[in-house]
Amino acid sequence: MTLATGLRSGRAASSRRPSPHVQKKRDAKRLQILESAVRAFAARGFHGTSMADIARELRRTRGSLYYYFRDKEEILALCHAVALEAVLAAYEKVRVSALPPDEKLRRLIQQHVRVQVDKFHGTALALELDALRPASRAAVVEGRDRYDRGLRELIEEGVRAQLFRPVDSKLAAFAVVGAINWIGRWYRPGGGATPETLGREFADLFLAALSGSERPKGLRR
Repeated sequence: MTLATGLRSGRAASSRRPSPHVQKKRDAKRLQILESAVRAFAARGFHGTSMADIARELRRTRGSLYYYFRDKEEILALCHAVALEAVLAAYEKVRVSALPPDEKLRRLIQQHVRVQVDKFHGTALALELDALRPASRAAVVEGRDRYDRGLRELIEEGVRAQLFRPVDSKLAAFAVVGAINWIGRWYRPGGGATPETLGREFADLFLAALSGSERPKGLRR
């Protein structure tokens, strides 16, 4: 699912193609509702938030939201689409760059952390896959799989360049994605650490782990 298809899905879609001007206004309104919804999800959790709560955040009637979204699940699906588009764009940018593999991975981790905080507002929405309908869930999983493959390729590139120690790239990629997705379980805006600080710290931790030549003594077998 891309941002374009996400913006134009559901009730905002029509068999009659609207003019570019009208479509642009609809897209802008859906993004405005999305931002408001994510703030409401951050305050009450996805399952504890109703369409009425989202409407109240926007100072609109609940009925007016149904012109743009079928329900809150569709809003969640768009939230995932926007975040996935951002991380995949970040991956493509570092992939085609002339940077060494370790610096590519560093920048990608930093950007992924920023997306987690900026697009999901530090909430655990990235973990709410079970709340999506099957078609939406499949689109999210497909996008995550694309990102996961790219992440593994960067790690394997670093191993071949002897910048990283030999590791299982699949497990390493799972560790990176899992740690970043889990930010929403503990992050609180204004809690002291900025997205930039979090990105640097996460990148430092994973780069140090990947570049280390030995296991800690207590973990040797």
